[in-house]
Amino acid sequence: MDLAMAQRLVDRRKAAGLSQEALAAQLGVSRQAVSKWERSESSPDTDNLIALAALYGVSLDKLLYGEAANDADGPEDGSADTETADVADEAEDSAEHVDCGDKPLVDISLARGIHVIDPNKGEEVHVGWSGIHVTNERKGEEVHVGPGGVHIDTLEDDGHSVRTNDDGTVTIDGETFSSWKEAHDKLDHHGKHFHTKVGRAWNKFPFPALVTLAYLVLGIVYGTWGMGLFLVFLVPVYYAIGDFIDRRHLSKLTECVYPAAAIAWFLYMWLCLGQPHPAWIILITIPIVKALMRWCRKQWKCRKQA
Repeated sequence: MDLAMAQRLVDRRKAAGLSQEALAAQLGVSRQAVSKWERSESSPDTDNLIALAALYGVSLDKLLYGEAANDADGPEDGSADTETADVADEAEDSAEHVDCGDKPLVDISLARGIHVIDPNKGEEVHVGWSGIHVTNERKGEEVHVGPGGVHIDTLEDDGHSVRTNDDGTVTIDGETFSSWKEAHDKLDHHGKHFHTKVGRAWNKFPFPALVTLAYLVLGIVYGTWGMGLFLVFLVPVYYAIGDFIDRRHLSKLTECVYPAAAIAWFLYMWLCLGQPHPAWIILITIPIVKALMRWCRKQWKCRKQA
């Protein structure tokens, strides 16, 4: 699908006052599918195109080809003055885009509201009668505040989907809570949602306090104050294991445990054995392993969506 049609889909949706999730719900498709249409990464099938045209109250040709389709069907309806004005408007719009260069594009009108697009950062802000809508296509983040409530969605692996409902309930990552208080009670202080009771209990256990106590005992009883500091590396490993128990993401477990183990090994070789070289080489592998794990997650996500 070309960029022009993708932009038309964005404009039509916003003119209808719909968020990507609301549109997806009406069409019976995923929020990610709508996002891909509007980023020109994929095209709606015939059934969805017909449904979109009916939803927006336009013909299928107008949805596919824009205003040019109407001009081709009835050129006799316009006068020479109208055509001249259209050409002048197009020239003025083109001049505005040229003048903007790499600067954000701004469109302000009473009917459409305030619309700002920064193509370099992939950010878009729309303030209109339907509410406030902010998106970051590169990070896959979307925030919508309007009459229908609040909707927050991040497409990152560790992101969350949050929205308020008409009945006062709150839906976070697909689970509905009766109130914000109930959601706060069932989520940890980082806003992280756990799917199992074991994961929630694992996360709430005061493991850092236990590590601190163990460090004091080792230092006071055995005098191993220096070696005892290596216990600190157990803290991120502990929470990574808890996340793995709850979500079964082996790549995230590896991405967290490997850097902690690599840094601990390097410090041991340097401070305890006096061999920082060539032990420092292990540090170079950390970004490589993290990038590999993220690539594996993206491949797995693409395979699940296919």
